[in-house]
This record gives sequence, structure tokens and C-alpha cells, in this order.
Amino acid sequence: MMHADPPNPRDFTALASLEGALDWWREAGVDADFADEASGWLAEPKSDDAVAAPPPPAPPPVKRKTALERALDQPDGTASGIDRTELPDTLEKFREWWMTAPSLADGALDRRVPPRGVAGAALMVLLPQPFDDDGDGLLSGGARAFAEAMLRAMGLAAHDVYVASALPVPTAMPDWTRLAASGLGEVARHHIALAAPQRVLLFGRAQLELFGIARERAREPLSIDCAGKPHPLLAAPDLRNLARSAARRENFWNRWLDWTQ
Repeated sequence: MMHADPPNPRDFTALASLEGALDWWREAGVDADFADEASGWLAEPKSDDAVAAPPPPAPPPVKRKTALERALDQPDGTASGIDRTELPDTLEKFREWWMTAPSLADGALDRRVPPRGVAGAALMVLLPQPFDDDGDGLLSGGARAFAEAMLRAMGLAAHDVYVASALPVPTAMPDWTRLAASGLGEVARHHIALAAPQRVLLFGRAQLELFGIARERAREPLSIDCAGKPHPLLAAPDLRNLARSAARRENFWNRWLDWTQ
């Protein structure tokens, strides 16, 4: 006996197909659906006056400083205010104060470099600051040979020269205007008065701000008053610039000869 042909799937309605599929799953023992995360079946009711929360403010942009700005932000090695009444009254005491006074400079005391020479010298050489390699004293490092040759050409022996610096420690890009306002100019004048040289040779024209002299006047005949006594002053380029430039050395030599005649 032959069986009738099985019904064509097209004879079933969509509903019947769905019910058949569900019956098949029930007979297989599957009667629930599971998920890893819970979810709500009903939507949260919304109130009529609900207002969307404003978006959180954007974080402020990070401003990165340039290398020059970071250098300018570094401490310039001198405290913000120097009390003139604390300045010693003798050269010996001044040297001791120069190496130990907290108000004079920030940082480690072992980085300070003392002046050298005797009072009443024929010439006082005033540097802006010690060189990085001046561990044994001013002009004791790489600039020593050039400085000694220059002084010999001037006809000056070591004992004829008093060597000092406006700053006690090597300093990157000092702000001379701010240093003058802090009282460093008064310290420099006091130092010159105690050393009592016959002349003052200043290397590094930026230092002129300490004495209230514009840099534009660097080539003029200058004089600074220290404790009521005028001292002839010659302003020259930085010592390192002189060592690198033959033209600057020639110009400086001519000015030196005019100044000392």
C-alpha cells in the first residue's frame, strides 16, 4: 500500500510553522532563553518635563611649554630680596657671607664660587657668573688660559687683579632686570667698594642693568659710584665671545688702550 505524498511546506501557514517549531523545541526539553547580561522587559517611563542633562565640560587643553619657556621658569640663582643692612663691612667678612648667606642665592652652597684677589688691586674683573668648570675658583677652568694670556698682554700680574662675579653660582639665562630689583646691584656696588680697585672691567654687558646703566651706553666712558667713590668702568663683551671672535678682541684691545692711557 502506497502512502500519500507528504504535505508541501507551502500548505502550512506562518502561524502553523511557528507553532511547529516551538513544539519541536519543547519536545527537545528547551523551554527557556538565557543571556549573559540582564535586560529590562519594560521601557522606563518618561516624565513630561524631563530635560536632557548637559554634556560634561571638556577638560582644559594641556599647554606644553617650549624649551625656552622652561629655561626662563628656572630659578635664576638669587633670592627674591636682599637686605642691604646685612651686608658685611669688611672684605674678609663679605667673602664668608658670599659663600654662606641664604638670602643671596638658592640651591646647594657647595656650588658657590668665591672671589679671589686682594683689596686695592689695579683692576677688578667682574664676571656675570662662574663658569660651569670653575670648581677651584673663578677662571680656573677652560677660560683660564685665555684670561691669563689677556692679562699678560695688559701688563698685569695675578696679584694685580681682583676677580669676582655678580652671581655666586653658574646660572642659566639670568634675568638681570629682576636680579637688580632683588638688590643684587647693591651687593655688587658694596663688593666693589670693599675691594677698592683702581678700575673695574666688566665682562658681559648684560650686567650693566645691575648698576642702572642701559646696554646701549656700553661703549661710552662709564663710571659707577660705590659708597660715595667713583670707579672707572669699562664694559666688554662676554669673555667667551671674546675668545671666539678675533674682531671683538681687536675692538676690545683698542678700547682698553684708550681707557688706560
